[in-house]
Amino acid sequence: MNSFFQNISLFTKLYLSFVPFIVSYANRGDFTQPVGSISILLPDATPVAPHYTIASYGLKGNVVFRGQVESTTGNELVFDRIPDLLDPTNLSWPFKDGMLSNQKARASVNIASDKSIGSIAVDFGGAGYLIEPEVFISVPSDANSLVGSYEQAFATAKIDSGVVSEIIIDANYSGKGYDQNTTIEIEGGIHFVRCVEDGNYSGKFYRILSNTGDTLVLENTLNEDLGLVFSSNAMVEIFEASTLGSLFGYSATELKMGGLSVADYVYVLKPPGEQNGSVSDYRSYYHDGNYWKDTNGSSLDASDTVIYPDKSFILARRSDRNSVNSFLEITLSGVALMQDSFVHIPAKDERALINNPFGLDTMLSDLIPAENITLDSNETKKWLASENKEEADNVDVLHEGVWTTYWHDGTNVGVVENAYLTARTATGVAGSMTLQDISMSAGVITSMTNPLSGNIVVTSQSHSLRNGFTVLISDAYGHKTNDDSPKSQVDEDGNIVPAGQGLEILSGANGYFEITNVTNDTFEILDKSGDCDFFGTANWKTGSSGSGYTSDAYISFVGGGGSGAFGLAKVKNGSVSSISLIDSGFGYTSAPKAYIHSGGWRQLGAGNAPYNDVLIPAGSGILLTRNHPYGEGSTLRVGNPLVR
Repeated sequence: MNSFFQNISLFTKLYLSFVPFIVSYANRGDFTQPVGSISILLPDATPVAPHYTIASYGLKGNVVFRGQVESTTGNELVFDRIPDLLDPTNLSWPFKDGMLSNQKARASVNIASDKSIGSIAVDFGGAGYLIEPEVFISVPSDANSLVGSYEQAFATAKIDSGVVSEIIIDANYSGKGYDQNTTIEIEGGIHFVRCVEDGNYSGKFYRILSNTGDTLVLENTLNEDLGLVFSSNAMVEIFEASTLGSLFGYSATELKMGGLSVADYVYVLKPPGEQNGSVSDYRSYYHDGNYWKDTNGSSLDASDTVIYPDKSFILARRSDRNSVNSFLEITLSGVALMQDSFVHIPAKDERALINNPFGLDTMLSDLIPAENITLDSNETKKWLASENKEEADNVDVLHEGVWTTYWHDGTNVGVVENAYLTARTATGVAGSMTLQDISMSAGVITSMTNPLSGNIVVTSQSHSLRNGFTVLISDAYGHKTNDDSPKSQVDEDGNIVPAGQGLEILSGANGYFEITNVTNDTFEILDKSGDCDFFGTANWKTGSSGSGYTSDAYISFVGGGGSGAFGLAKVKNGSVSSISLIDSGFGYTSAPKAYIHSGGWRQLGAGNAPYNDVLIPAGSGILLTRNHPYGEGSTLRVGNPLVR
């Protein structure tokens, strides 16, 4: 175990990518969520010289429930009954007793020669079932389905003493058109509930310890006032937890399986209260070819070990090197988080291995923003800054194969609103950035056209924008129109009404859009047709000058195919007053992401010079070490850079 920390800085290298796309899930409820995958490449190694990679599953499990809290008492959330889907006149309990807090059963199917479901074997009966769970068999995927020669199969589960003992196929619905790719899922498992109500608590999540038909009992290790987090009528989402088995496989895994001496390991940091500052702070697991086990010698199945949504893990690749440049690629897929989030920070002298919870590269200053940092040791629930590394709370980041330590020296800790700007594709020589390619502006929209097809034309006097920028449009309202030519205004039932009497709606032109065909007073929203006759005024912006700054800020450009560009944001009266480019860089063939860093992050070994910031790749993690003399375990709010 001692070689773990000696080797991790020498042998660790991280390869991650995020590939987003949009789908509409339909797993016990339709929710449109961005989804993506994280690809982790692990080079072959040996048990003597393992390769360590820190990674995380920042993608969230599929939402299984979305609704409003009726009331909160202590650690319990109570919900109203909801209309039954089959008979809306009847009210039903929103949940099934115990189904959000048990051990999930698993099963496998045997396909008969006629491509029906021949039998279903219970591989693991789970635990804690209070009522029979539903069984979900995947849709037939055989080529016969293209010509209609397929039927969906159905089955029911039986339980005995809280365990799924048998799954019975419906005799009349054994299915047709199934193949060996057929999957089966049994209801249940550990779940989390997350607040998605707009406000200061959006993104806070808690593990569900038990549940009845209308009540959730939550884990609350920090003794927070849940009545503030989940106020009456607050909107919440419930999603299933990730586990070792669900992430890497139950009965088999792509990681090296086998005995304790040869298998690959997965390290998970113990929770606060169980740490002592040594290598024993980590629990390590391996797959023996049958199921996951703890390396401490326990024979118990550890497949259902929960990986918390804000935590990272460490993969130790230990399998024999077979060829030069040989890699194992592991891909984790799921639903990307769109709301703001919270990360848990440890108490004094404890550590936390947290993740980048968003499906894109994020700056360290986004994960630990200025509003969460303090120079005052009496603020026990904030991240402590100091010019002295030994006094400040520390962050260890994996970068270019080594762990590097950072801490904050207190620069710009009083920032109230973060400044930001937008960049477009570079127009300078050899793809270099120019001042014409960045914008930090805002304006008022006085009119918007309503075309049946083509681009919406927006009027904003003397707006200063240029082709290719992405603008955020907000507060655009209009009278709803139909799709006739010419268009007519309609009421809520779709009936044509006189102009000015149509249903008032929030325009579909609200959001982020690339603009084109720019003139002094107008611009067009690329590939966006209209849905209403605009009225009143709206707003657009490409950035904000922020507030609360005491020092100049550093600007960097990430992505876009280029490199080398950076600049300086001059601060006056607490806000960014001007922007200058120090280096224009080169090779920016698409719009890069522009960051304004509040500064103050220092790097171990870099002297007294502030390092400003560091990029945290999608799916990676950072190690937090708390030096705060009075530090308490707490949560820090993290703003989603996707919705900035």
